[in-house]
Parts: sequence; C-alpha cells; structure tokens
Amino acid sequence: MNTTATQTVPKESGHWYTRTGGTCYQVPAKDGTLRPTTLRDARKLQLVPSVTTVTKIKAAPGLSAWKEKQILLAALTLPRLPGETDDAFAERVIEDSRAQAKAAADRGTALHGAIELAIGGACPPEYLGHIAAIDRALIAAGINLLDGKAEHSFASCLGYGGKVDWHTDEVLIDFKTKDRIEDGKRLAYDQNIQLAAYKHGLGIFTARCVNVFVGVEDAAVVVHEWPADEIERGWQMFQHCLALWKLDNNYNGGWNNE
Repeated sequence: MNTTATQTVPKESGHWYTRTGGTCYQVPAKDGTLRPTTLRDARKLQLVPSVTTVTKIKAAPGLSAWKEKQILLAALTLPRLPGETDDAFAERVIEDSRAQAKAAADRGTALHGAIELAIGGACPPEYLGHIAAIDRALIAAGINLLDGKAEHSFASCLGYGGKVDWHTDEVLIDFKTKDRIEDGKRLAYDQNIQLAAYKHGLGIFTARCVNVFVGVEDAAVVVHEWPADEIERGWQMFQHCLALWKLDNNYNGGWNNE
C-alpha cells in the first residue's frame, strides 16, 4: 500500500504536501508573511508534488486552446488606448485574459467549497439548486455523498501527493466545474490520469472512479464513471509523467532523495 495517513484539510489551492499527507502550500517569507512554496523549499522540507503539478508536464491541448481563445476575445473587446504601443496593448490583452481565467477559476472554487459545505450539512443558499442536482445525479448512479469524506489529502511513498474531492473505500469522485454544460459536448478527456493517481495514492485499488461535471451558470450535472481499463491506462500514463517530472526537476519527490 503506497500511502501514508490521510487527514481532513481546509480547502486551498497549492502544489506541495508533506510526507504525512498534510498540505504545505505556503511557507514563511523573510518578512514574516507567507509566500507560495517552491521546488527549492520542497527540497529542504522533503515535500512531494501534487498530482496536478506532476501532470502539467504533459501537454494539454484543450487547455491551451481555451487560453488562446481568451486572449483572442480580450484582443477583440479591449479598446486600444490613444498612443498605446503594440507591446503595451499586447500586455494589457494578456492581463485581461488572465483576469477572465481567474474569474472562471474563482467561480469553480466557490462551487467546490459549497459542495464541501453541503456534505458537512450546510450549503450557501445560492448553491442549493446545484447541490440538489448533484444529489439526484449521484443517487441515480448509486452514490450517496453523505456516505463519504470530503477534501482529504494524502502522500504516496512513490513521491507525489494530492487532495481528493470526495471518497469512500468503494468510490472516488473528482468534481469538475464548467461555466455551462453544453448538450453533446464531450467533457471527459484525460481526467482518468488524475483519478488513477488519487486511487493509488489512497490505496483504494478497487474503487469506482467518477468525474462529476457541474455547470456553474445552469446547475446542470453530468456523471461520468471511468471504465477500469481506462483507469489502468491513466495510471500507466501518470507513472510516466511522474518519472519524467522527477528527471526534469532532478528531485525524487521527497523520498530516497539523499
């Protein structure tokens, strides 16, 4: 079993975990404030990278295309300032596109937080429709959110860690938010890599692996359960990503790194 103890942790974004499965998203700066943890910090503290940090080494054409579209939309909608140089305008376009991406991420984070609260017995009123739709879709799939644990982190002795949205010993769920769920649009691509890494990291090797796609604007829900062979393929892909990440960064992820 390639896992250490798991524990409940607060909802945060970050990329590093301790060997005991705790988060280490920030470290003290010289002025006493907190700053994001870096690879240099990880070497000193023997931290492990997150699943998402590792898989960023793999090309993501869909995400790249989305970012390019945001830049194009920003360029089409931002007015050119009098006397503005091409370089200045380009910088402003990029800044605006990043602001749009951050706003989308913030909406997704808020919905994730509402789901976590709902599992604990409370939910912001503005998300009641989303939670009801999620409950209906999961009950139809034979899954009750009240049976599992939300937001648990782990660290694997293989040299990576992560935080899962929800799991039991039998089911593992990762929620994905979209602005809207478009009819007929494919949603599940390579999320099997992330789920497979979580599954092995938690040591729940026979668990069902499920993505739940939720529309922030329309409260529509799509449940996608990955077949066992696709999860196995995802695990093989993740192991290759992890090996490349370690070689690329010359860091074994906190274990056997002396």
